[in-house]
Amino acid sequence: MSPFFVIRLVLDFTAAGLLLAALAYWWLDNTSHELIGTGMFILLLSHNVFNRRWWARLPKVARGKPSFLTIASNISIALAMAALLTTSLLMSRSVFAFLPVRGGQTAREIHILAAYWPFILAAVHLGLHWSMIMAVMGKLLRVGPPDAIRTAALRGVAGAIAACGIHGMFVMGIGDRLVGRPSIYFWDFQESTAGFFLHHIAILGGVLALRIMRLSGLEGRVGCGG
Repeated sequence: MSPFFVIRLVLDFTAAGLLLAALAYWWLDNTSHELIGTGMFILLLSHNVFNRRWWARLPKVARGKPSFLTIASNISIALAMAALLTTSLLMSRSVFAFLPVRGGQTAREIHILAAYWPFILAAVHLGLHWSMIMAVMGKLLRVGPPDAIRTAALRGVAGAIAACGIHGMFVMGIGDRLVGRPSIYFWDFQESTAGFFLHHIAILGGVLALRIMRLSGLEGRVGCGG
């Protein structure tokens, strides 16, 4: 296993962590929010540089169902991030305040919409690559081959995480944010800061768990059919 690959995984998870931190806008001051966002975009740029060969092969990628899901996931994240970056530049009051451009209410609404979609899509993206990630972690931790008890336990944990994620979506009003609907959900950071991050981590884990469970179900049906 290449140490370079492990470094890439660390950078990717760091970018996801920065996105989560940036969502806590009312906990941060504006300058911190913009600096965190800038760091996230730098890491995402490095991610795409590392994966430039995938983008170059995109027209020739096989049209099987797994490939389609991966392509749709990657392109959706790229489009959402492009919208997020554009509106970030338009609305910047600190890091990029020198730019001769300004955005209004529309840019703000698009910015909020574009911030939450990558958060959800990132979990889907991780789910599509979970087998590879777990293989790497298994080698690092020297985990033995899977057995029935451990598999059943992990499925139970995944189900519990999915339930927590669904609950977190309702608590944080994620559905409204994903469709650009004005939301009445505003987190009180003076009451609880940890709760904000725990709910969002649960949402991320829940979407990831549902994606993994869905893929496992598809693989099981394919195996039975073979």
